Amino acid sequence: MENFKNALLGVFLLLIATGFAQEYKFGKVSKEELSETAYPLDKTANAAILYENKNIYIKYIKSQGFQLITEVVKRIKLYNKDGFEYASDEVFLYKRGSDEERITDLKGTTYTLSEGKIVETKLKKDGIFKSKYSENYEQQKFTMPALKEGSVIEYKYKIISPFFSRIDRIYLQQEIPIKRLDVKVESPEYFTFKKFSTGYLPVNLKESKRSDRIVFTNSAGGGSVDNYGRRTASQSRSSQSSLDFSVNTSKIFSRNVPAFVVEPFSGNVENYISAISYELSFVNFPGEPIKYYSTTWEDVVKTIYASNNFGDELKKKSYYQEDLKTLLSGISDEEEKMSKVFDYVKNRMVWNNKYRVGTTVGVKKAYKEKTGNAAEINLMLTSMLTSAGLDANPVLVSTSNRVTALFPTLDGFNYVITRVKLSNGKLIYLDATDKYGLPNILPDRVTRGEGRVIGANNTSQRVDLRPKKPSLIRYSMQCEINGEGEVKGKFNVRHMDYLAHRFRVMHSEKDDESKVKRFKKKFEIDEIEEYSVKGIDQYGKGISESFNFAAYDQVELIENEMYFSPLLFLRDKENLFKSDKRDYPIDFGHGFTNAYMLNIKIPEGYQVAELPEAGVFKLPEDTGAFTFRSNVANGVIQIIANETINKAVITPDFYLTLKQFYNQLVEKENQQVVLKKI
Repeated sequence: MENFKNALLGVFLLLIATGFAQEYKFGKVSKEELSETAYPLDKTANAAILYENKNIYIKYIKSQGFQLITEVVKRIKLYNKDGFEYASDEVFLYKRGSDEERITDLKGTTYTLSEGKIVETKLKKDGIFKSKYSENYEQQKFTMPALKEGSVIEYKYKIISPFFSRIDRIYLQQEIPIKRLDVKVESPEYFTFKKFSTGYLPVNLKESKRSDRIVFTNSAGGGSVDNYGRRTASQSRSSQSSLDFSVNTSKIFSRNVPAFVVEPFSGNVENYISAISYELSFVNFPGEPIKYYSTTWEDVVKTIYASNNFGDELKKKSYYQEDLKTLLSGISDEEEKMSKVFDYVKNRMVWNNKYRVGTTVGVKKAYKEKTGNAAEINLMLTSMLTSAGLDANPVLVSTSNRVTALFPTLDGFNYVITRVKLSNGKLIYLDATDKYGLPNILPDRVTRGEGRVIGANNTSQRVDLRPKKPSLIRYSMQCEINGEGEVKGKFNVRHMDYLAHRFRVMHSEKDDESKVKRFKKKFEIDEIEEYSVKGIDQYGKGISESFNFAAYDQVELIENEMYFSPLLFLRDKENLFKSDKRDYPIDFGHGFTNAYMLNIKIPEGYQVAELPEAGVFKLPEDTGAFTFRSNVANGVIQIIANETINKAVITPDFYLTLKQFYNQLVEKENQQVVLKKI
């Protein structure tokens, strides 16, 4: 019995110790945390969130009414220098008119071990940076001081917001592991929210209710405050009233959350990280009419067309009428009209790199100064096309770096382009911010995002901006191998369609030396001479690059035999898809075809002993295919290979099939050609 009691006591003490070990108090960092050299559950992690607490609630504040309060506490372990990037954070504070969010109680400390003692370095004002991010947002960024490998940083802050309908997206996962995450969201019963979740991790959410009371004090002669915090007509004497209500509480407890792993071709990972979003549906106070906040797409369109910096700007026409009349003189064909107007706006205007759905300086001033944001340039384009008699509408875009909206909201968009519907039903998308753009050739920031075309009659429609056909890149090589295994020859690569557009965007402004360096780095070519590029200025056509090359390590000599890949340095050395599973889509941006044609002259005194056989690998549902053919004729090895992916986005349930496809492709490309000395 005594042994049993001792065992029971031991278990009890262990439970107490475990409980205390899991408690986190701000400012109480332990030596154990500072001494830890790697995250136990993920040795590859450069940093880990030891503890994060978010407490979000709606509170009544006298004279201010209901306010949304967000309290954040965070403790992060930095295992090495690569983890230092997580020692910075940024907060975006929204403002509209005279109302604005504000941050208070920002405190932070960096903890390090020095000769067995904990050293604390406080966050000071010189580590806090404030700046204007956009018309409606201020950015406050801070970086923790005195960072060392093994440091633990800890900080907290509070955001007070009059916009109780704007609860920021709550992330339940990061790109580093999270040891413990506690989230609490509370709102009075009069506020009804909808919840939307993203990601692939299970959400441990528990809901409950509790009671609360607000006491309203009405000052004599100063008026009273209603349930929304609004002051009413003055009264002759002070009085008090109270309001009893219940509070809806949602709690999320997460432990040992794995890091979100960024895989090849991830697209915008923000769309796939586990998170939860809240949308305010309506507010229903006793004795007050219901106020609805949830919107439909019709509401969004109605709102934006009624706004001064969008709908009103579309109506302005006088500033360009004379120029438009001259531009289109004698032109009646609608496609020619469209091209003329598009080229005119594209060549006249300079994009200031601002992503906006509304104008800042206005279309008239932007036109005069020949520079503007995305909305100014493309609303101008839409208006001019409409004036030219074409059926043109603006398209709201959520660009590739924007989280896709889970419910109808204007905040989900940050960019504008134009759509033209021709009389034959053909749809043309235009973006005049892009100097290299063409009809239906849009920049990556647009095609990888989401679009919604909107009409003046309050209608809207989601549109797919992805290219409809694969883009082609064709490699061709004429080369010969000498007796020492050195490969020399001529190389040409031709970029077509979207790949030509991407080349113009990325390389048009670069000199030839930079273009040559990229080939040397990508393919590990030893020498490149007589480089030339053609077609950069011929928009709508392909671009060709060519050069002479020498490569000294592509062929392996073993006694009287030579071994090399049939694609030489063009081969894929490894499969980029290495994970055993994938929980989110594979985003290629657009479909593509890599076509290869090689003629390899056999060195004198050698003959082909082994040559990889022809092969065809196909993905189901016409998703893609790989074909390989080889032949020997007149002392020359001829290789033709084609890799095609027809779909821009592939769902995760298809991942293992795609991985196997690339395993086969890599294996085929790395099979050896064997030449034997005669």
